[in-house]
Amino acid sequence: MPVAGEQIWYWFRELDCQRSGNGFGVNPIGFQAIGEWSRLRGVTLLQWQLDAIIAMDLKRREIMAQKIVDKEEPEQQVSERPLTSRLFDAIFPNKRK
Repeated sequence: MPVAGEQIWYWFRELDCQRSGNGFGVNPIGFQAIGEWSRLRGVTLLQWQLDAIIAMDLKRREIMAQKIVDKEEPEQQVSERPLTSRLFDAIFPNKRK
């Protein structure tokens, strides 16, 4: 983390832990929440700082959404046993005799 971004990261983490969810994932950190946080903390954000917090929020939600998708798509495993020639012959016996 660059030294210049440490304070923004701290602010974002503070806002992030207060975000709400809707059952389908996390909600974005809205301007109202940022404004209220800024008022309570006595922080006057510069435009680039606000833009950075919004960008971090967007990236955080993208990562969380991907984690949900990855969790919902389990890797399909057909069998625990590897398919050997003996197993294949047992499943599909030769009907020619």
